[in-house]
Amino acid sequence: MQKEGNGYPKAVWYIFGNELCERFSYHGLKTILVLFFTTIQKYDHDTSTIIFHMFLICSFLSPLFGAIIADSYWGKYKTIFILSIVHAMGNIIVAIASLVTSVSLHFQRSFTIIGLLLTSIGAGGIKPCVSAFGGSLLSSSITPELRKSVQCFGKDSCFPLAFGVPAILMVISMVFFVIGKNLYKIIKPTSSIITTSIGCIFHALKKKITTSPNEEKKKNWLDYADDKYNTREIFELRSALDVMYLFIPVPMFYALFDQQGSRWILQGTLMNGKIDFLNWSIKPDQMHLINPLFVLIFIPLFNAVVYPLLYKIGINTPLKKVTLGGLIAASSFVCAAVVQYTIIGQTFTISSNEGQLRMYNNFDCNVSVSSSLVGNFTIEQLDVVHINYSSTVYNETDVLSIELHPTCELKMSTSIQHVFIDKGKVSSYFLTSKNDKEIELKYLKELRKLKSGNSNLRILQDNFFSQNIILRNTNNKLSEISFSLSTNPDQNYELPIGTYDIYLDNESILQNVDFLPVSINDLLFHHNFNQTNAKLITLEKGKYIHILWQVPQTILITIAEVMFVVTLLEFSFTQAPLSMKSFLSAVNLCTTAVGNILIVIISKIGQFENQGHEFLFYAVLMVLDMIIFMLMSTKYKYKCINTQ
Repeated sequence: MQKEGNGYPKAVWYIFGNELCERFSYHGLKTILVLFFTTIQKYDHDTSTIIFHMFLICSFLSPLFGAIIADSYWGKYKTIFILSIVHAMGNIIVAIASLVTSVSLHFQRSFTIIGLLLTSIGAGGIKPCVSAFGGSLLSSSITPELRKSVQCFGKDSCFPLAFGVPAILMVISMVFFVIGKNLYKIIKPTSSIITTSIGCIFHALKKKITTSPNEEKKKNWLDYADDKYNTREIFELRSALDVMYLFIPVPMFYALFDQQGSRWILQGTLMNGKIDFLNWSIKPDQMHLINPLFVLIFIPLFNAVVYPLLYKIGINTPLKKVTLGGLIAASSFVCAAVVQYTIIGQTFTISSNEGQLRMYNNFDCNVSVSSSLVGNFTIEQLDVVHINYSSTVYNETDVLSIELHPTCELKMSTSIQHVFIDKGKVSSYFLTSKNDKEIELKYLKELRKLKSGNSNLRILQDNFFSQNIILRNTNNKLSEISFSLSTNPDQNYELPIGTYDIYLDNESILQNVDFLPVSINDLLFHHNFNQTNAKLITLEKGKYIHILWQVPQTILITIAEVMFVVTLLEFSFTQAPLSMKSFLSAVNLCTTAVGNILIVIISKIGQFENQGHEFLFYAVLMVLDMIIFMLMSTKYKYKCINTQ
């Protein structure tokens, strides 16, 4: 390679520019992806998480095939060039999918999946041929700003720009790469250590299975391949397999680590990111910028200070450090669970020996109720009353005599209604009019806190109310949500947290209404002649805490990454021959893919209504996983291998 005056080959600068743009492109898309699914493509949180991690699975499996193609068939230059085109096509398709809104949502979703598949094949396929620089660090801070701080096409965000910039940079990275072609040392493909190793394993297993019982048994099962592979190849593969045996529990770590891009971002959407003195907000998808920043700080710090201290207390081998790193990863998810429980707050429950009647008054006047079981009570106009029943009367039918106050515009006679009081439950009823002639009492379904953490909004209305309800976010008038109401008085909707002004068509009804995290809300409307009255009743609500409360869990997972991932890779490359580096790297990427498969499975099963419970579940699995790893590592005998 030609060198410049500073001693660096000229090709280095082209490779640096190519890799900076390519990594920005991939990580920029990845950073904002889960929010694109939830806000634009209207997937629920579980489905968004599943699709995101399916994308990562493809991204971490494709390097295996990329390495084989580069080493055995196309060579690294041709592999990078062709798969970069695939990568760029995927980026462009995703950007177009976010831009085009005239097509159906189903088509837009399908178009996005095609783009992500191409991106994962392209980005993952060239991963073994290149190394990461600063692209991921820049993309984690810039693309969220492009997504949220810029508004375009009448929306309160600009995903087309946030996806478009990475797509353009991917094209630029290809330009850098092609311009420098004459400066590269292009090596012709020969053979791949990955295919050679896999071939040796399968050949040894086949020979062992088919060997006659009368034939001499080999000391090690891999020695059965000695008729096709030489002694050195078998020895080096055996050393690598000894290390790979310890990789069996590793996927669980990545099942925790990679949720920074999905579950933790979704948790951040429920938190307050405002930095008042800067007049700026931290975006949920910017929080994991802490990770690459602190990795750069922690690696030298741990080598100089932390590891010597750990050595003094007996944590003096790489595998012990890996075990401790795994336990710290578990603690990060305990922190995430604590944050989630704080956001959710306490959930209202009824004692098992009580029952409760919850009755909503949709009239424009007070209502007097006489109960056969608990006496008399009054419900204010457009309000709710909670009546508790003791253990002596639950699981019974209460007879209610309901009378409207004389100030009511509608004149109706006293009505006799029956309500059933359930043991340990809330029985909700909606008091309204039937054809403006008689009092009607309708049973309401129970509202629950949403796992997503968004507000659960139920709209209670009279039978003749047919106008559209529009909610406009006070922080951004472009953020608008509209509901087309039916005659069903028990409609409920999932609503992103925020402060809204509420309109009936273009008529302002309520202003500066707060919808808090994990809240349960009833919006009552009463329409009479030309006048509409409304009131929001919040039954339960969570806490709107600051997003900086995610810092402890992010720092803990970063410490875990340094102690677990970095130490494990160093251990692998020092305990196996240098020739096995590509093979071990491919296996490590496969463990990452398996970890993401675990996330998909757990999310698909969907057993946890409370996200905090799910975080704790992962923490427990990680602790159990590290116990298994610790037991496995106690039998490992360290080797002194010449890696030169």
